[in-house]
Amino acid sequence: MQTVKLVLNALVIGALNLTSFVIGFWIFKLSASGEQQLVQGAAAMLVAIALVVVWLVVFRKINRLEIEYDFIKVFLLTFLLTPVIFVPAHFVVTGYLTSIENILAIAACQFPMSCAFEIVFS
Repeated sequence: MQTVKLVLNALVIGALNLTSFVIGFWIFKLSASGEQQLVQGAAAMLVAIALVVVWLVVFRKINRLEIEYDFIKVFLLTFLLTPVIFVPAHFVVTGYLTSIENILAIAACQFPMSCAFEIVFS
């Protein structure tokens, strides 16, 4: 049961991170800026932090993460499980498989967020 809880939390956090990238893209489009990576990246980072904090704090009774090792395990699992969500979603939306560069870019964005969360929640 413990493993299922950790995997489900990792999938939720991965989905929230991917959602933040989409919201960041919308913010970039609304800003009419020529700097997509700067605007989308900064917006996605702020949105991801907000969404994950809401998941971890407001929905604590649902996610049932209690000890600091749970948080560490979840965030490590998130790196592995986010592509499980992203690759099929990208294929459905675009009609072709994503590149490894996109998967690495997502991991690169998740890394600083995960480090910040580990410091706060551990």
